[in-house]
Amino acid sequence: MKPFIVYCSKTGNTKKIAETMADETGTEAHNISDVRNVPKGTFLLTGSGVYGGNAGKGILNFIESLPKVKSGKAAVFETSGDGKKIVAGEQMKWALEKKGYKVTGSFVCSGTMFKIFRRGYPKPEHFEQAKKFAKSLK
Repeated sequence: MKPFIVYCSKTGNTKKIAETMADETGTEAHNISDVRNVPKGTFLLTGSGVYGGNAGKGILNFIESLPKVKSGKAAVFETSGDGKKIVAGEQMKWALEKKGYKVTGSFVCSGTMFKIFRRGYPKPEHFEQAKKFAKSLK
């Protein structure tokens, strides 16, 4: 099943990862501002950058606006310029579970904390890892 990919990105890094996953699965990546509804019975893949240690408010508001489902499937991904343990993926997971989705996977694309070291981020290996994750979704 092809995922329906929805992302929130302020810096463009999450968008790059979302588009890589979309290319790998033969689908499209959708910015949350462009999505009015999620097709029924779809596998939902939500992604967000990490802002102050949290998922973007936009993606959390998007998930909150979804109707409840009986047996939806989803996965989450996050991008972060900080290599520390973060909770953005968990926040999206909890929000999706409250809506009736079973979250079957998660992916973290983690960089380095200081801006000067984030040049070239995401790195080629991050894109390869994102492709592998996207292929594993079921």
